Amino acid sequence: MCLAGRAVLALTLALTLGVARPEALTARQGSGGADTGTRGDPLTVFLVTAAPGDAVWERFGHNGIWIRDEARGEDRFWEWGLFSFRQEGFLARLARGTMRYWMGGRPLDDMLSVYRAQGRAVWAQELALTPAQERALDAFVRTNALPENAQYVYHYYLDNCSTRARDALDRVLEGALERAFAGQSTGVTWRWHTRRLLRDAPLAEAGVQVVLGNPGDREITAWEEMFLPMRMRAHLATVRIPGPDGALRPLVAHEVQLLESRRPPEPAAPAARVLPVLALGLLAGLVVAGLAGWGAAGSRTAIRLLGGAVLAWSLMAGLLGLVLVVAWALTDHDFWRWNENLLQLSPLSLAAAALAFPLLAGRQPGRALVRVLTAVAWLSAGALLLKLLPGLGQQNWEVVAVALPLHFAAAWGARRLARPSG
Repeated sequence: MCLAGRAVLALTLALTLGVARPEALTARQGSGGADTGTRGDPLTVFLVTAAPGDAVWERFGHNGIWIRDEARGEDRFWEWGLFSFRQEGFLARLARGTMRYWMGGRPLDDMLSVYRAQGRAVWAQELALTPAQERALDAFVRTNALPENAQYVYHYYLDNCSTRARDALDRVLEGALERAFAGQSTGVTWRWHTRRLLRDAPLAEAGVQVVLGNPGDREITAWEEMFLPMRMRAHLATVRIPGPDGALRPLVAHEVQLLESRRPPEPAAPAARVLPVLALGLLAGLVVAGLAGWGAAGSRTAIRLLGGAVLAWSLMAGLLGLVLVVAWALTDHDFWRWNENLLQLSPLSLAAAALAFPLLAGRQPGRALVRVLTAVAWLSAGALLLKLLPGLGQQNWEVVAVALPLHFAAAWGARRLARPSG
């Protein structure tokens, strides 16, 4: 798993077209004119990138560093994206935002067999490192894989499998990658990439839209964008580094596709969901308003149905708001903070849910319910004004499109039924 899985939560498609065995790389010539594996060095280093899979935690791809060691007769794939659902305290750490991942190495063929079964494409980029850099990288990953060093606290954007591979390479390149990409704008945000890659998993995407706060809407640099393995692969292909003679040369000497796939390509952009979601929110609001009108005409059945609708919606909104408050105050989910959705999904709605119970018996709503629902509705409307302030333009329009019509319909319906007859 490389990203996000934590905020949300798989299928397998096994239509692999073929596999180029690692040995084939030594006979192919890179685009930069360098023969792979023919420099007389015992080590050859590759960045290996796997395309996204179907499970939520696979939709962001995966990568690692493959080091071919002719002296040891090894083809070992080093990766930083290892975790287990069975590890002790998994759920507690997941909730706190302190998930423990670890790194390790395995034979390259073992890794390829997994992705071959899943039908995922895999690429290998041979890196034009000096022998000294290759030895330094090999020593670093072997030391990092020791039991006392292997574990780390995972972060879906800032410290994941891809950023760890990026930083390991940048370490032996003496900061060349960070210098090349830290100042390079991408024009996109953490949220944009997350929604793009969850486009075909709408429930997971909806979960991200609820929990991801304002920090997710900051424009990221190309250095930060390398939290995604596929973007790291693309960026590395543009890097030029000094060669032994001081002249600049491509960092990627050669690229080959180890596994091909018939899987569809990853989405190019997020889906435009605001208008369909707004239509759904307006329709739900009209239903609630219609039940209120029917109840005002004397139907106890309509009042009961309205009570059920208000209770269910207020309970869901309140519980989601409570989760956001607890996450902000008590966990390390830093990208959940400064979340404008707290004004759309307020814990105050829990009070409305409790006060809505009399409606289930067909009785008129009390004044307290009317006041709470009205306050919740105006909180929702006030959140729109925040978008006019600098730095508070959270891209949560789908949440607004559902919450605002429902909040106002519930408040209007309760007020309509609470009016004294005659």
